[in-house]
Amino acid sequence: MLDRLFLLLVATAVGIPALATGKASSWPCVQITPQRLPDLNIPREGHAVFCAGGELMVAGGHTNGFVPTATAEYLMDGEWHQLPMTYTHDHGTALVLRSGQVLLAGGSKEEMGVGQSFGVEMYDPASHSFTGFGCLSQKRTLASAMELDSGKVIITGNWYADDVVEVF
Repeated sequence: MLDRLFLLLVATAVGIPALATGKASSWPCVQITPQRLPDLNIPREGHAVFCAGGELMVAGGHTNGFVPTATAEYLMDGEWHQLPMTYTHDHGTALVLRSGQVLLAGGSKEEMGVGQSFGVEMYDPASHSFTGFGCLSQKRTLASAMELDSGKVIITGNWYADDVVEVF
C-alpha cells in the first residue's frame, strides 16, 4: 500500500498523468538483469564508490569490527585489485575531478566512527596510486564536495561537529 501511495505522490509531483491515475501499464517498462560482481578482497562499509580511468573503484571505509581500512580496490579483468591508501576516509568524501583524478578527504580515523580526520589525498587512476598532500581546515566526517568551473573544490558538511565551507 505504501509503495502505491509513494508512486502516486511522485507521479503527481512530477506530472506523469498515467502514473497519477494508476494507469502505469501505458508507461514503458524495461527489465534489467543485474550482474553479480566478484566479492571485494576486504568487506567494507562507509566507503566511496566511483569510476575513475574507466574502472570501478571502492576506497576507504571500515571492515569487520568497525575497523577503518586505508585500502582501495579497483575492478579489472573480473578481479578486484587492492591498493594502499594514505588515509582511511571512513565516511569521508570522494570526488572525481574533471582531470580524471579523484580527491578523497576527511572521514573517521578510529574504530566505531570515532575521531574525525583532516587527511586529504589524490588518487591517480593512470598509476593506480594515492598521494597525500594536505589537510582540511576542519576535521570532517560525512562531508560533500563539488568541483567549480574554476577547478577549485568546495568541501562542506560535517557530522556531530561544527562546519565551515572551505575551498581547495
